[in-house]
Amino acid sequence: KHYEFDLSEIFKHSNCSLLKHSNKQIEEKSYEEQYDKDKTISSYVPFRNGLMLSLAASLAQSLYPDEETKIILGNHKDDFAYADCSIAFTKKMNDAIMEGTYNKVSFETPLLEFSKADIVKKGLELKTPYELTWSCYEGKEKACGKCASCICRLEAFKKNNTKDFIEYGGNINE
Repeated sequence: KHYEFDLSEIFKHSNCSLLKHSNKQIEEKSYEEQYDKDKTISSYVPFRNGLMLSLAASLAQSLYPDEETKIILGNHKDDFAYADCSIAFTKKMNDAIMEGTYNKVSFETPLLEFSKADIVKKGLELKTPYELTWSCYEGKEKACGKCASCICRLEAFKKNNTKDFIEYGGNINE
């Protein structure tokens, strides 16, 4: 079953560039170009992964109170610019979720040691329907090809000598 939760009330105080109410623009630079260890990048949604993992853990324990349940988180090595995607964060958050659910709920990050290019390579081997996937931060009809997520995705396909399967605005993928 599919569940949806409205988190807009929680994030209404954030000015993250990914949120509709923000007055910030989404950067048109790679994660590497934006990264500064002393400040957060504009696309960081405060504690988003912590919040979503907590919500998923609560839902999992509510739906399956007597079963051990795993949550799968898809962050990867190229998500280094976000504190809530780090190895340290995921380990500590998993420990907290385990403790808070009587060791019934935990999560795994099977992609954490892999780059986006590694993931695309494996997906190509598995015949992943990449035309059904989306990475762009802009939320328009076509991917922008300029935000950090698009740059990372395009680079991953390029490293695999493959054209991306989705359309980009401005002939980015030609």
